[in-house]
Amino acid sequence: MNEADSELAAADFAARGYELTDDLKKADAVVVNTCTVRQQAENRALSQLGRLEGWKAAREGRKLFVIGCAAERLGFGTLRHKFPFIDGVIGAKALDGLSEELDKHLPPAAGETTPSNIFNSPLSAYVTVMRGCSLKCTYCIVPSVRGPAAFLPEEEVLQQVRRRVEAGAREIVLLGQTVNAWREGERRFEDLLDSISSVPGVLRLRFMSPHPIYFTPAWLRAYAENPAVARHIHLPVQSGSDRILKSMRRGYTAAEYLGTLEKIRKADPDTVFSTDFIVGYPGETKEDFEKTLELVRRGRFGFAFCFKYSPRPGAPAKDAPDITDAEMRARLARLLEEVKKTGGGIFAERIGRIEEVLVESARRGKSSSNFNCRLDRECAPGSLVRVEVTGTAKTELSGKVLP
Repeated sequence: MNEADSELAAADFAARGYELTDDLKKADAVVVNTCTVRQQAENRALSQLGRLEGWKAAREGRKLFVIGCAAERLGFGTLRHKFPFIDGVIGAKALDGLSEELDKHLPPAAGETTPSNIFNSPLSAYVTVMRGCSLKCTYCIVPSVRGPAAFLPEEEVLQQVRRRVEAGAREIVLLGQTVNAWREGERRFEDLLDSISSVPGVLRLRFMSPHPIYFTPAWLRAYAENPAVARHIHLPVQSGSDRILKSMRRGYTAAEYLGTLEKIRKADPDTVFSTDFIVGYPGETKEDFEKTLELVRRGRFGFAFCFKYSPRPGAPAKDAPDITDAEMRARLARLLEEVKKTGGGIFAERIGRIEEVLVESARRGKSSSNFNCRLDRECAPGSLVRVEVTGTAKTELSGKVLP
């Protein structure tokens, strides 16, 4: 979501005649898009701002803007007090007003502000369908810095999709903090998926990050029947302990989460799952952690993002972990090793399968199950091909393109 916001900001600058540069010395303006989901992310953003003081002073007229979640949490006053050379601060809740804020410092926009792909392949584009979150998970600062859930109207989403397709995208990645909670009147997330997949030129749909409690029987039916929806789902779980899940206010038990995986696998057995885990949440015991390892084994994830717990101001759970940093790092290492072992098995099981691959370059593409794939012959970028997987190398599949 931060990458998508950065693309929107870059589009606003492009409409004012700016272009991106990787050379800081050449830059006339810098935008630091901040994250505050963990303290380390916020610290890195503040360190970056400190390093930019010399850049700002080196040439008159340079502009420096701070946007995003840490900007929202810290606010204009705090940031300007610490970094008086900053020109503008736009918090996450005010990003829709980015253009108006930039008007105070730069020439007005004179063209379209359709975002371009900066972070994905040219064939894959982000489209935000909601902002904020109305859940109250105790470790999470998102509701505080992004506000309650607000869903974009379906027609506005479709307009974004059409613009992205016109610019060359063939895969659309829908974004939202609880993306599958999207609704408009009687319309639900499965209806939105059907509408988007009907847009000419859309070959594949992905979405992140859904929440387990919002998968419904209607969505499961739509998933089974709509081949455009990718067969990879990133479904955060956070812990395998019911006691910790309850303390986190996640709204499900470990058994219910695993049951959701099974329902989705029943709709399509080829589905590959990934997830998120937090290690060292306040009150986590060795027994709780062992239950997390058990859930990794039973859930059979292709990969997982694993993090040490980080207390966040504004989140309901502000307590420090009950274990030492050394113990937390040890648990994290064990968890990563278990995920690696399980993921390696999922990866190896792809050999012999037929994968649908979206070709990104002449000899490479990405499977519906979210694996990179090397092809045995050249194919047209932007096309969908069927590939028989014949081998693996590091994190990449290789295969034979079928007629």
